[in-house]
Amino acid sequence: MGGLSTLDQVRQNVATAEHAGVGQLDEEALELIGRVQQKYEELSPVPCTKCGYCMPCPHGVNIPSNFELLNQAAVFGGSSKLLCRNLYRGLPEQQQAASCQACGECETKCPQQIEISQWMPTVHELLVNPE
Repeated sequence: MGGLSTLDQVRQNVATAEHAGVGQLDEEALELIGRVQQKYEELSPVPCTKCGYCMPCPHGVNIPSNFELLNQAAVFGGSSKLLCRNLYRGLPEQQQAASCQACGECETKCPQQIEISQWMPTVHELLVNPE
């Protein structure tokens, strides 16, 4: 299932839920899902779910995209990390993490209580500078 940012996503989620049922996954499948989720969370530096509640940023920063690029680079590494760096550099300058003014407006809206203004310089540093 996807997010709930658009009416199309809501419809897709409802359609999926209509075909789902309680208890359809066996214990082995549930354990595998749990292990995958735990590993993904361990590898992802920022617990952003891309809900978009932090948006719009008054300074134009695309917060969910910045966090997604950082997390994808960290989780997949290698050529994916290079791709994420290139995608970051391709964002309009105003949307990049470096444009964050640390006003904190986004942090009051974040359900995950991420310290966004503290993360933005790190996001920029990790996605611009090679290791």
